Amino acid sequence: MKTNKRILSILALAASLLLACNPLNEELSPDAADYKGVVSVFYEGEWFNNENISVNINPSEDGKTASVKIFKIRFVPKMPVRIDVTIPDIQLDATADGTRLSCDNVIPRALGGDYPKYRVTELTGTLSGDILEFSLNFGEYPTTFKGVRQ
Repeated sequence: MKTNKRILSILALAASLLLACNPLNEELSPDAADYKGVVSVFYEGEWFNNENISVNINPSEDGKTASVKIFKIRFVPKMPVRIDVTIPDIQLDATADGTRLSCDNVIPRALGGDYPKYRVTELTGTLSGDILEFSLNFGEYPTTFKGVRQ
């Protein structure tokens, strides 16, 4: 009888430990969140930095994709206005350190429409803890962001 209770106790403990674990193949989706940081754009042979830029990440309901919205950005020093730009259809993949972001060949949205001239290519990034980092090309312009969750 003691042996049966011991086996049941061990099985109950093992089941609890299994439920507490979250293997990498299980879908993990970040929460919608706002970040503040620096957007840098490579323009005419040098980096143009935009300080204190707000970025929002908004995962889809299924947690497999997300959109990223960059607020009040000037991509080049000569740009007369600041605009909001949304990058849709970013793939999300769980990693041991957080979430990996990726997409290629996506048309960004700004000012109420699509901007195929500035097609997003080679977007790669990570969301780890309170840090969001990504790099991409807007058309021919390499662009990076690094920010902290607000």
